[in-house]
Amino acid sequence: MDVTNFFSIASQQNRWLSVRQSVIAQNIAHVNTPGYKALDVEPFEAVLNATGLKMQKTQASHLSPVSGTGSDAQTQEEAEWAVLHSGNSVSLEEQLFKASEVTGAYSRNTGVMKVFHRMLLASTKG
Repeated sequence: MDVTNFFSIASQQNRWLSVRQSVIAQNIAHVNTPGYKALDVEPFEAVLNATGLKMQKTQASHLSPVSGTGSDAQTQEEAEWAVLHSGNSVSLEEQLFKASEVTGAYSRNTGVMKVFHRMLLASTKG
C-alpha cells in the first residue's frame, strides 16, 4: 500500500467518525422528542469497500481476500432498541455506547497514524 494511500484512508475514517459522532449527538439531543427515529451511519467497512481498494495475496501462505461491496457513508434509520409510547426510538444507553465506540476508534486511528508517522521520520533520517 502506498504511503499517501494509507494517510488518505486514515483521513477518510476520521471524517466518517466525525459524521457518526454528530449523528449520535443529534440522536441524544432528540431523546425526548416525540416521534423521533434514531439514525446511524453505514459501517466504515461499507465506505472502505466503495473506494475500490482490493487486498492482494502476495505469498502462498496468505489467506485469500474476501470481496465485498459497499457505498458512501449515509445516515439510515437504525434498528430500534426500544420505542417509547411517544414513538421515540432513541435509547440513551445505546447512544452513549456508540459514542464510546467512536472515541475508541478515533484513538486507535490516531495512534496508528502517530506510529506510522514516526516510522516515516525514522526511515528518512537514516
